[in-house]
Amino acid sequence: MRAITLFCLSLLIAAGDASFAQTAAPRPAAPAQTPRRAAAATPRSGIALTVTDPRGMPLPEVQVSILGESDRSGETDSSGQVNFVGMQPGTYRVRFEGDKVIAFEREVAVRAGQPTGLDVTLNAAAPAPAPPPAPAPVEKQTAEAAVGPQGMPQIVSIVDLAEKQLSGNQARRETLVACSGNTRTTLVVLNQDQPDRLYEGAEMEYYVVAGQGAVKLNGREAPLAAGSYASIPRNTSHGIAKRGNRPLILLAVLAGEPCEEAK
Repeated sequence: MRAITLFCLSLLIAAGDASFAQTAAPRPAAPAQTPRRAAAATPRSGIALTVTDPRGMPLPEVQVSILGESDRSGETDSSGQVNFVGMQPGTYRVRFEGDKVIAFEREVAVRAGQPTGLDVTLNAAAPAPAPPPAPAPVEKQTAEAAVGPQGMPQIVSIVDLAEKQLSGNQARRETLVACSGNTRTTLVVLNQDQPDRLYEGAEMEYYVVAGQGAVKLNGREAPLAAGSYASIPRNTSHGIAKRGNRPLILLAVLAGEPCEEAK
């Protein structure tokens, strides 16, 4: 009895599977996709430049400037080449310049979708002129001051020499004591006033040996007596006046002018 029941169930299951298979509609197959063709590569517009000298040797470090629809600039490499890409079609002005070449310009037409090759020959620039030689240093020539002859050593008694000059009534008596180089020493005996004097290139010194007097300097007088000393700078007008009844005896030293000149 159990075996008959199991047999009936298996028949029912088989019949159901056949009925489902007949009613289920088959799915349509997906249409095949047509593969896309790769887009053809569009050539890029640009300029390929090669710069050489008249012998065909490449010129590096040449500055290239391009003006037009797409401005560009660059410098040639060691092979004398420089390339510019991605440029709009049109006419461009190309300028070549550098320290060693003569500047040059020309027009170049760039077509759409294709590079433009350009070979350019540049002439060498004239060498820079050599700088002028530095002027020779000018040696300052200092005019040598006139110097009188070298004199002999002198050791004398001024008092004794003055006593010998007291005779006579001359207005001025002058005795040379020493002369060497630019120093002239004299013993002066004044019996009258001495006119004003001026030495442009020498200094004057007075030492009073005996007597009384005065030195006139810049419109003023200063008294002189035995032992007095007066120093007169160059280019200074001065005069000596005698005072009293006795002669005024002076030791005068002129320094700065050759001593052989009479003063």
